[in-house]
Amino acid sequence: MLEFALRVAGMYFLALIMIRVLGKRALGELGPFDFVIMTGVGDVVISVALDRSIPYYEGIVVLATLALLEYVMGYLGLKSGRLSDLITGTPVVLIDDGKINKKNLAREKFNIDDLMQELRRQGVRNIKDVEKGILESCGGFSVILRPEKEAASKEDLGITVPPSNHLVTTEQLSRAEIFARLDQPEIESQESTLFDRVKTIEEQLQHISALLEKRLPPNDTSD
Repeated sequence: MLEFALRVAGMYFLALIMIRVLGKRALGELGPFDFVIMTGVGDVVISVALDRSIPYYEGIVVLATLALLEYVMGYLGLKSGRLSDLITGTPVVLIDDGKINKKNLAREKFNIDDLMQELRRQGVRNIKDVEKGILESCGGFSVILRPEKEAASKEDLGITVPPSNHLVTTEQLSRAEIFARLDQPEIESQESTLFDRVKTIEEQLQHISALLEKRLPPNDTSD
């Protein structure tokens, strides 16, 4: 029993080391080649851990070979765009300018129900609002809306956000720094609102109008 537990633990840590060596790419949405590699890793781990007739070193050799294949193919894919397209495939446009490309839909065996589900999942109400709907090589679905249908950003509205003591999730902070930031007193935001911007523009227009009235000669109303 102890030997069995040690085999399981050993294969677990070997697989974990392999995934860490391959990097975060192995943990993302998998392409075809990555899927085959990860499936092989799982099969090797289970087979060697449960079947005592398989020598332990053979499992190590197989895992090392799979890791080497993943690394080599990933490196070659970076160097050669054609090889990368051959291994992982290329993105396919399923919606172009609000119209469904039935030919690509059939070629990718992606039925209309799946397409509608992906659009609903991304909050698209009307397919005419979509400029591009792309089936990515990893199997994900990306939607690019028409420019006029995109949500207005703060930059579009001329709103600036000054720095504050808010905890931003993109910062790389230690646990101590996170809790210290949370314990700091809240700083009242000085962020300008859309109403403030409109009021400022109105004041500027009034100032320009007053300057023009001073420079323009008065109208002669005499007969």
